[in-house]
Amino acid sequence: QEQEEDEPPSNVEPTPPVPLPEPGLPKPSSSPGSDSEDVAKRKNHNYLERKRRNDLRSRFLALRDQVPGLASCPKTPKVVILSKSSEYLQSLISAERRMAAEKRQLQLRQTQLLKRIAHLKGH
Repeated sequence: QEQEEDEPPSNVEPTPPVPLPEPGLPKPSSSPGSDSEDVAKRKNHNYLERKRRNDLRSRFLALRDQVPGLASCPKTPKVVILSKSSEYLQSLISAERRMAAEKRQLQLRQTQLLKRIAHLKGH
């Protein structure tokens, strides 16, 4: 039965959401085959929800593995993964800004030195 829940029912197409009746209004009458349709819809919904949760879990694990210090912690809570990822991203942004400023200074120094070389060659 567990195997049966992991796979979508082969004879059921995903159905569009059915609008819920207004509270206090009488329920529309059920057709004779509606129980089997409800079971099929529920199985399909369960399959899609399980797939969504598994995808979300695998993305959290992939994110955890990219953050230094978290890859070796298999039971890291999601909130820790998110907060440490944010901190790591901020540190990368700071490092990038620092390196860009250093690059501008080095380019300026290079330009000054090239001018000096040209001036010395001219004498």
